[in-house]
Amino acid sequence: MRECLRHFQTGGLRRKQNGNPFEDVIESERTPHKERAIANHPSLKPQSFMRQIVYASLPLGEGTLLDPFMGAGSTIAAAESLGYSAIGIEKHHAYYAMSVRAIPILSLYDAQERGRMFHPRSTFSPENEHSSPVA
Repeated sequence: MRECLRHFQTGGLRRKQNGNPFEDVIESERTPHKERAIANHPSLKPQSFMRQIVYASLPLGEGTLLDPFMGAGSTIAAAESLGYSAIGIEKHHAYYAMSVRAIPILSLYDAQERGRMFHPRSTFSPENEHSSPVA
């Protein structure tokens, strides 16, 4: 794993912010109604859960996260809230359109405060992206 981290900057889960390793089970709540109101996708994951997974996915806190089945964009929103670079791909136009609206809002959603907005390092802007939905 050390060689993968050195060469590819990946290869394991990043430790929690308190320095402890992730446990075998990562607890999650149901997706809060306020998040579902932002993006009513059938498999929308709560930001409190997604931010833990996204944080752990880049062990050195560097790199780009890829979500090839973006849906409403909850993974991309979590990456944006943490200041990570992310790329999302979605072939269904309706879900892509939903993600364009939802990502900026979900990325500012304070998952710990249950719906209060906060202003981290979110930089998502679909106008600046070089992507479009796949028809």
